Amino acid sequence: MKKLILLAAVALIVSGCATFNLPYKLGNKAELNKSWDEAINYYEKAVLASPGNPVYRLALDRAKHAASLSFLQQARLLASQNKKEEALALYDKAILYDPLNIIIIQERGAAAGTPPAEVKPAVEKIELPIKLKVKDEKLVLNFPSEASLRSLFLTLSKTAGVNILFDENFRDIPFSINLSDVNFEQALNSLCVATKNFYRIVDERSVIIVPDQPMKRIQYELNGIRSFRLSNIKADEVLPSLQQMLSSQFRAVKIIADKNLNTITVRDTPATIALAAKLIQLWDRPRAEVIIDLEMMEVSRTRLRQLGINFDQNIAGLSYGNPAPASTTTTTATATPWYNLKDLQLGKAASYYVSLPTAYLSFLQTDSDTKIIAQPRLRGLSDEQIESLVGQRIPIPQTTFTPIAAGGTPQQPLTSYEYKDVGINIKVKPHVHAEGAVTLEMDLEITSLGGTGYASIPIITTRKVKNILRLKDGETNLLAGLLRDEERKSLKGIPGIHSLPILGRLFDYEDTTMEQTDVILTVTPYIIRKVPVMPDDGKPIWVDVEESRAGGSGEEGVDEEAYAEEQPIPERRLPGAGRDRGEPGVNQVLFSPGNFELPKGRDFRITVSLRSGEAVGNFSMTITYNSQLMKLKDVTEGVILRQGSQPVPFLKNIDNGSGVCTIGFTSPNMAKGMQGSGPLAILSFESLSPGEGQVTASGVSANGPTGKSLAFEVRGARVVVR
Repeated sequence: MKKLILLAAVALIVSGCATFNLPYKLGNKAELNKSWDEAINYYEKAVLASPGNPVYRLALDRAKHAASLSFLQQARLLASQNKKEEALALYDKAILYDPLNIIIIQERGAAAGTPPAEVKPAVEKIELPIKLKVKDEKLVLNFPSEASLRSLFLTLSKTAGVNILFDENFRDIPFSINLSDVNFEQALNSLCVATKNFYRIVDERSVIIVPDQPMKRIQYELNGIRSFRLSNIKADEVLPSLQQMLSSQFRAVKIIADKNLNTITVRDTPATIALAAKLIQLWDRPRAEVIIDLEMMEVSRTRLRQLGINFDQNIAGLSYGNPAPASTTTTTATATPWYNLKDLQLGKAASYYVSLPTAYLSFLQTDSDTKIIAQPRLRGLSDEQIESLVGQRIPIPQTTFTPIAAGGTPQQPLTSYEYKDVGINIKVKPHVHAEGAVTLEMDLEITSLGGTGYASIPIITTRKVKNILRLKDGETNLLAGLLRDEERKSLKGIPGIHSLPILGRLFDYEDTTMEQTDVILTVTPYIIRKVPVMPDDGKPIWVDVEESRAGGSGEEGVDEEAYAEEQPIPERRLPGAGRDRGEPGVNQVLFSPGNFELPKGRDFRITVSLRSGEAVGNFSMTITYNSQLMKLKDVTEGVILRQGSQPVPFLKNIDNGSGVCTIGFTSPNMAKGMQGSGPLAILSFESLSPGEGQVTASGVSANGPTGKSLAFEVRGARVVVR
């Protein structure tokens, strides 16, 4: 009975030592040789033999994924060589091992000549809430001689059966034009653009003709609100770029970013909203993805041989006294080196004896082999760092000495432990290029235990590679190959005796150490998803083509001189300026438009522009207005403060009670300052009651980068509320 129990225990131990079955081992060898079909066949047999073993299932999934990538790269190569049949066969094998990969299925269809599915435009054209109901007939209207502009519009209205109204500021001028083979809206738009007017649709049968001026745009233009839900980019990241692209010289577009919902909300004219939709559709694309296949192999061998007689380092000498018993480790004898024998009192009664160094016979030989193989496969987004650490944390003792009491001598040892990561540490940042190449910023570090040193402190060996390389899709590169062969040999013995031919071998000690290390690192990137490219991506986005169409959907892109014709703009010259506006090099603060009228209860905007021929380090001024006539709702920084890469500190302080607003800025680079001209701020007002008032500036204070005081002329604006 005891024999049966013993045999059962031995069988259990033997079966427990057999960790992996034979098909798994054969599959592992085939995978190292990149024989994917053979490896998958063996792994499937291993899974069938042990369905509950997770190691076999993971190995099978890893081999299938690697095989699919390998066959995909081969199929792409054959497809580029116009070998269609061979490429389709490899595409089928790649789909067999990864049937859910949509990209491989699409590439297979493209290689077979199957037309891709029609891509619907992501941006739909914004339709106005009110449309004209006119017959879509071609008109032929020829006015070779100059006629009244009002009569031209009325003739056009009678032809199309549409009522045309005129704004109170409409200017009737002589004009001639030839309109042939155009419909009503095209003729109306051409006539408005040529005469610096725009039209607004009142109802299905009526339009109004309005002078193309910023104030009139504010009064008549349509405004809409649209929210864009972003999918691949963050709202706060795209907000500054969108504001800079949509804002014009005369106004800033109202854009709000919601971080929680990841949405962008735009409030402006239909043309601006349509432009925002095109830009968001162009920017909101999924980023490219890559799989980085790494193979790291380190083979090291250490051979150690110690042979011979090893003498300790004690000094031979003559001792006298009473030696201690042999069983103890102490002695009361006084030892004297042989070269001090003349100092001994040989006539004194004592026991004398000679002590020689201790000798040890060493015969030790060790031979150790170490093999480290790692095949990490990392997947990540383009321009995002991928980090992977596989290993363990080793405690390293650190001893410091501190005084027991305050002000004493450091003599109390305190030991702490610092944990070091030992294993494979990978940091990769890929960048996918449009032409199918991948740039990799790599930082690889392989650490392992190399034994123990003083006080049993672990010795950590390190292999580190930091490099930037560019590879094609599926290209394998030998990142690092290091072969180190080190041999150390030391010989110790009694001088003179160890040099004898045969006898000397008995009195020497030989210590031989041989270390061989071979490290191989390879990297292969696979592009599994590229940035989608739409058919219209290469086409320009025109922003000034339909700006003056119906509904007031355009922007105010008109020179400020066009608004000064109604009434002269009042001018206030600051002390110390002493120069006219037309003189070169004069610094100016301009309020535009300089003269306009509007009814009560309307919102309007005034642009404060800065013109300076010198660099400005800091700037501040006080804006004054009639608080009984208008209310300042908000101040938005202008385009000139958003052009640089660094944010410009902008100051605004609104006091509607006294009708005063203070604005200012400081250049982020005080050594150079800010140069150039453009909109400094946009003032958003609301008209409160009828009357006439001025919007101007006082107390302008500006300094250059060197601290030089700069003088500015101010041209204010006149506002009439009816």
